[in-house]
Amino acid sequence: MKKTTAAVLFVLLITLPLFSQQRGRVVVQQLAHGKTVSADNARTVTALIRSRIGASGAVTLVTREDFDNILAEHQFQMSDWSDPDKTARLGAAAGADYILVGEIDEMDGVYFVTARMIDLNTAEQIASSDIEFERLNQARTAMEEFTDRFLQALGYKSGSPSRSGSSVQPAPQPTNTGGSFSLREVIRAIDANMASIPGGTFLMGSIAGQGNANERPQRQVSLSGFSIGKYEVTQAEYEAVMGNNPSSFKDSRLPVETVSWLDAVEFCNRLSRAANLTPVYMISGASVTWNSGADGYRLPTEAEWEYACGDWIDGWLGGNSGRTPHPAGQLTPNRYGLYDMVGNVQEWCWDWYGSYGRDPQSNPRGPESGTTRVRRGHGFQNAGRPLVTNRDYAIPREKNNATGFRIARSGF
Repeated sequence: MKKTTAAVLFVLLITLPLFSQQRGRVVVQQLAHGKTVSADNARTVTALIRSRIGASGAVTLVTREDFDNILAEHQFQMSDWSDPDKTARLGAAAGADYILVGEIDEMDGVYFVTARMIDLNTAEQIASSDIEFERLNQARTAMEEFTDRFLQALGYKSGSPSRSGSSVQPAPQPTNTGGSFSLREVIRAIDANMASIPGGTFLMGSIAGQGNANERPQRQVSLSGFSIGKYEVTQAEYEAVMGNNPSSFKDSRLPVETVSWLDAVEFCNRLSRAANLTPVYMISGASVTWNSGADGYRLPTEAEWEYACGDWIDGWLGGNSGRTPHPAGQLTPNRYGLYDMVGNVQEWCWDWYGSYGRDPQSNPRGPESGTTRVRRGHGFQNAGRPLVTNRDYAIPREKNNATGFRIARSGF
């Protein structure tokens, strides 16, 4: 099957503060298009997104010309979306609080759209979504559903039913149950709940016709044995180690969320020192390197995560989650005794995000450099297909209430 992919960037600026009743300002920028996507088709999908956003009644559309002028005046580049200072200045100039960025790919007549919404003041991700459709005549329905997911993240009632058939409403938050644990108790519990994963060889990624284009090509990967947490790191564990709980859904039993990749690696180092282990990461500001000889806790690599996940069993996703995270370990574990690998919260991995190669690899750690880090699994808000090969990414400083992490250690 011949692979043809055209990346398309689209941007929506949303100015309504969370759960505000005032109308905000939003601009829908013309979708970029590659050789396999015509300019007319890109304009058609752009118009559908613009129409749905405008029809929601939640925002006021800003003309594309006004926004392009602001970009030019501020000499703004696409790489600047990861800089909180620059995005805050742009947001102030445009009268916007949020931006939605993403891409559309086309392969063999199937269109794939993925996007994430970022708070312009903090550069933190607050929502992400993906969808696919086979023909352009399906684009209207697909874009309505796709756009409503982001409106829902902002707490709006869109006026059209969600996938479950009920009106889109803000997700409820659980009551804070409190509870605190000593650092020694946390270390003991973490060690008791590490699963040993024997080394082996597997085919990483998805085959043609399955998943998204960034999950291919499928190739052979060999891994040494390692250990990985049976559960996502909980709020109680995070607070005992870090001294704070940044989570939006407060409950000591829930997975910690609203943590950046940088927060996650710092947690690993602090936990390692508390357990008298050698920290894995050498951290200098935003620069992080891996000490291969260290025996401490770390994030799993992307390959380790997919290998340990194996065949997906059960997870808190979309309709069954109630659009809220759940206490760790309530559903059926996989063959290694791991819980919530697909569902509940997405999980940070070590790797820089990049394209897959075709050659067999041994203990891969991803590209040597990049701008975004890999996240794996699906969050409680996802209603798409729960594929174990699904890949996501975000800048290391981004945070949202559907992203957490689990820890690993080298050695079986």
